[in-house]
Amino acid sequence: MSNEIAMNALVAKRAEILFEVGEAEKRIERLQTELAHIDAVLRMFRPNFKAEGLPVRHRRPTKSPYFRHGELTQRIFDALRERGEIASADVAVVALRDKGLDPDNDPATRTDFVRRVGLQLNDMARKGKVARIGKGRALRWRLATT
Repeated sequence: MSNEIAMNALVAKRAEILFEVGEAEKRIERLQTELAHIDAVLRMFRPNFKAEGLPVRHRRPTKSPYFRHGELTQRIFDALRERGEIASADVAVVALRDKGLDPDNDPATRTDFVRRVGLQLNDMARKGKVARIGKGRALRWRLATT
């Protein structure tokens, strides 16, 4: 009997998700049509217009209640100047302790801090301010040489 209830709930959830997927596909179709129209108008103004070279607007990460504007970047630069090479987890653990949080007993906040530091380091690498050393779990960072 309990299997039947679970099956019915899963079938209903599956139907709900399929409906949402269909709605998302319709929205994507509408947005692609709008893009095609905008591209056509841009080509009317500039016949040699190429959309491929235009920058894509990226979604900004949500603001953290723990860091004020620019604080994370400053912490990263300070750590790089002090140690030369860093891992994102190193900066995150120091930040957690500075904020009075325990990195060992709050894994969710620790993961959030490590993710935010990693995103910031990637952004800084894109701007040429830091350089990657290694890959994967062994990934470390250093100041970029100019």
